[in-house]
Order: sequence, then C-alpha cells, then structure tokens
Amino acid sequence: MRKLYLLKAIVDFVWIMALITIPFLLIFIGYLLMSNEPFDVPIKMNGIEITVLDFNAKIVLFFATLSYLILLYGLYLIKILLRLFQLKIIFDDKIIFYFNRIGNLFILSGFVYGIPAFFYKISQGEIKIEIGTNPFLYLISLGLFFTVLAEVFKMGKQLKEENELTI
Repeated sequence: MRKLYLLKAIVDFVWIMALITIPFLLIFIGYLLMSNEPFDVPIKMNGIEITVLDFNAKIVLFFATLSYLILLYGLYLIKILLRLFQLKIIFDDKIIFYFNRIGNLFILSGFVYGIPAFFYKISQGEIKIEIGTNPFLYLISLGLFFTVLAEVFKMGKQLKEENELTI
C-alpha cells in the first residue's frame, strides 16, 4: 500500500506543478499565436525545434498546447483513479470507465500532437528516419496499455460477480 501512496504523492506533485504552468503557458502561446512580430528565441517542444514563427509553426504550437491540456485531463483522471484505489474500490464500473477514458485521452493526445508535428517537419524539409524515443509512440503505447487494463479489469469484475453468485 505504501507504493500506492508514493505514486499518489508523485502524481499530486506533478499535477500541482502543471496547474501552476497552465496560465503562463496559455498567455505565452496566446501571445505567440496573435503576434505578427518575429520571435527570435527558438522553442523546442518534444523534439521539434521551432525557430521561425510562421503560420505552420503557430499551428504546431496550438496543437502541442491542446495535447498538453488533454494530457493534464488524463492526469486528473489518474488522480481520481488512485483515490478510488485508496478507498479499496477496485472492480467497479467507475474504475473500468476511468481506465478506458485515460487510455483514449492519451491516444488522442498522441495524435493531436504527432500528426501536426509530422507535417511541420515535412514542411521544413526535415524528412529523416530516427531510431530512438518518440513521444508520439510513448503516448499511443501508454493509451493502449490503459485501454487493455480496462479490459482486464472488466474481465476481473465479471469473474468476481460470477464467484459471488456461486457462493
């Protein structure tokens, strides 16, 4: 049980730090999207460096911010899920719903960021094959993991109900 409390503390810390950054991020991205002035500071988000703030770069920044907000909502649902685990609510429809929702949010976040970033790299002439880590693949994999976990919990709930009926 200590591991659950440690995980909850880490998730709460990350959640609080993310909440602090949201207003600054929204103001900064809003300024960049509305401004027509050149921005000389390079911006690097998830392996994509934006040096020239053109229309394509603004689209990528918008979708990167949207992806970040979707991830934060997923993190909020993880907080709720961990709280339910602390209350020893395990094989319940709410747990299955939250696992499924978190998985779908992570998959959506991966696509919301990955597809515009891919097209931005193509528009910049950066077509290359890289072997290594990629946030797009991490998010898709993590989302699929949570959806599989939802199915496992659904099967566990059915087995629990069948076991309770036979007793």
